[in-house]
Amino acid sequence: MYNVPYDSNATNDANQTRSPIPCNNGWIYDRKEVPYESIATEYNWVCDKRDFGTYSVVVYFVGCIVGCLCFGFITDHSGRLPALFLANSCSMIGGCVSVVCKDFPCFAASRFVAGLSMNYCFVPIYILTLENVGIKYRTLVGNLALTFFFTLGACLLPWLAYVISNWRHYAMVVALPIVFMILTSLLAPESPSWLMSVGKVDRCIEVMKEAAKANGKIISEEVWSEMRECYELKFANEQLGKQYTSLDLFKTFPRLVVLTILIVTWMTVALAYDAHVRVVEILDTDIFITFSLSSLVEIPAGIVPMLLLDRIGRKPMMSAVMLLCAASSLFVGILKGHWNASTAAIAARFFATMAYNVGQQWASEILPTVLRGQGLAIINIMGQMGALLSPLVLSTHRYYRPLPMFIITLVSVIGALIILFLPETKGATMPQTLDEAEKRWTLRCRDRKINEDL
Repeated sequence: MYNVPYDSNATNDANQTRSPIPCNNGWIYDRKEVPYESIATEYNWVCDKRDFGTYSVVVYFVGCIVGCLCFGFITDHSGRLPALFLANSCSMIGGCVSVVCKDFPCFAASRFVAGLSMNYCFVPIYILTLENVGIKYRTLVGNLALTFFFTLGACLLPWLAYVISNWRHYAMVVALPIVFMILTSLLAPESPSWLMSVGKVDRCIEVMKEAAKANGKIISEEVWSEMRECYELKFANEQLGKQYTSLDLFKTFPRLVVLTILIVTWMTVALAYDAHVRVVEILDTDIFITFSLSSLVEIPAGIVPMLLLDRIGRKPMMSAVMLLCAASSLFVGILKGHWNASTAAIAARFFATMAYNVGQQWASEILPTVLRGQGLAIINIMGQMGALLSPLVLSTHRYYRPLPMFIITLVSVIGALIILFLPETKGATMPQTLDEAEKRWTLRCRDRKINEDL
């Protein structure tokens, strides 16, 4: 609010600079779109405090970057379950602390703690799940949780907020179910693949014996002895005393090229996905309905990979959906009419989501067990950088209305082309060591048969 005298002479000095003054009588907020009080309205983050909301988002993403680095390291060095436990503990603590915050520094600190877990409240259990199942079921279990349970949660979130109508209660309700993830990390078995890769063969055999018992399988001691001997012959000398860091992924040219392609691919996918999440907001509907309907796109985007990924392969499918995302983005830019553009935007969101699901599984299958956590951390961090560019890309509509979609089209085409140089993992076991992974990493658009690598 500015100190402007409302008298007959006020128009004479309309061009003069006036200093802002505090609003002593408080503010009245428009609650047509969000019919309940948020932290911004409760603490009046307006005028000189109007950027507090933006700052809290920035702090959250800084926490995300720090969390990826820390929990990625823990995932590979201490195990999938310790990383899952710590990440979800941070998520619950950050969410609960935000409820009692009464000033911006406290709230920002709570958002940083919650941001630590943004990716790794999920990534360790995703890795563990893929490592615990055979080749035949990887695609099914890798997409099942994302397809149904993630979508169900995303659709329920806005209506949960609408029904509760209190941001503190809402934050608490969202934070408390994380207790189940913490309990999962305490009760679930560790990944046998990771245990084997770090030399904990006895513990690995114990976990596998428990799995065999749960599945009603009887395996003789001779088989377990043979497994131990196989480990000693194939892995022991290579793994003895080795401590891998993310830098090991850059030490040879094939490693550097493959990781760079994975990073660029993930940045293009994240940019396209985040941009189309924001573009769907142009639909002339209630914000709660819009969010729920757009989230439903996740279901078919997860079902299609489950049906086709193991039939046509990761590379053809990923490249195809990126090209379809590019085509849909182009239509968003050139089509006339509100609903035509909106329909094309939803189609683009569908293909971008499919690329996200396929890419996440593909990257996990390409990276070796000893560096899978840290490799995914690097990829996720750079993906977040790509997502952060989407608001800037969308803002270019001020210069030329279709320009943002033309940029997304170009980015998606680039992603579709560089994907062709990644190794196909259809029907392949997940590599254990760096050497094993590197033997499969070729820079050819057409892969040799999997059996030649194994």
